[in-house]
Amino acid sequence: MNEISDIFKTQSTNRWNVSRSNGNERVAKLKKLKAEILKRREDIKAALFLEFKKPYAESELTEIHPVLDEINFAIKNLKYWMKPRTVSTPIVLFGAKSKIYYEARGVVLILSPWNYPFSLLINPLVSAISAGNCVLARPSEKTPYIAKVLKEIIEEIFNPSEIAIVLGEVDVAEKLLELPFDHIFFTGSIAVGKKVMAAAAKHLSSVTLELGGKSPVIIDRNYDLEIAAKRIAWGKFINGGQTCVAPDYLFIPFELKDEFLKIFTKQIKINYGATSLERLKNPDFARLINVESLNRLIRKIEGETSCLSDEPLMEQNYLPPTLIETRIGSPILEDEIFGPILPVLTYK
Repeated sequence: MNEISDIFKTQSTNRWNVSRSNGNERVAKLKKLKAEILKRREDIKAALFLEFKKPYAESELTEIHPVLDEINFAIKNLKYWMKPRTVSTPIVLFGAKSKIYYEARGVVLILSPWNYPFSLLINPLVSAISAGNCVLARPSEKTPYIAKVLKEIIEEIFNPSEIAIVLGEVDVAEKLLELPFDHIFFTGSIAVGKKVMAAAAKHLSSVTLELGGKSPVIIDRNYDLEIAAKRIAWGKFINGGQTCVAPDYLFIPFELKDEFLKIFTKQIKINYGATSLERLKNPDFARLINVESLNRLIRKIEGETSCLSDEPLMEQNYLPPTLIETRIGSPILEDEIFGPILPVLTYK
């Protein structure tokens, strides 16, 4: 814990030097970060596979490419973003000229989640670097393999007086939240988001909270069910359903339900295998992060009617793609599902 306090003190002293960096200096930092990511590309994918058997192609699409796009976008636009903006002058200040100057926040804390553990730490880091901040980041304790790679990447190119990653369990996050950061960027659950906001309030730290939620999908009577099935299946089951903007549940017209269930079940078989065994062995389907997550989801679907007969496999944290018919008031509709389960409800 002393390490955290020492890093924070060092960054608090150094923040003014970093904030005075110019556009060329910040772009150079981003280019170094990009080069190191490209160098460690295979290590990143291997670590993500160890976490939850995330397919390599999926890691490219959902973790590495979004980060490279973010870096490239920042490099292209950063100098423009840094320019002062001339704005209109209030009448009471007649005769003066008004401009907006953008300044760094100072020392920023990034608390990233486990479901996209690489991109959801690096993307906010890119913004923080672009804005001239010092950063202390903590990856989720649930993804130790990618956390190690992230720490190695950062330590290779940055001095801890500017950017540092600390590893550890929940107590490390709690220790970090005791410190008077200038800004806190948190991605995760609503419950933890409330704790982050409460801790930030003690120091009047500004916060960015990216929290989970229930994202409904509604199919109307004029939409092509085949296209709907393809798109919903992809969005629902990528990353094993562990995506905060994944389709959480579905509403469909009452008279189209049976047809859609057949089409969607067929789409699952096309994407992941025709039999239970083929779906279990399919290398393109990620596992749940841990057995606790699996048990939580199994409890949610108890008593529900499933359209497939696949069984979970505890030792692999495997819950198969699951389609269920349900009703308003079902326990599965209470909280964000965050797994490969699509509840279907009807409307008239």
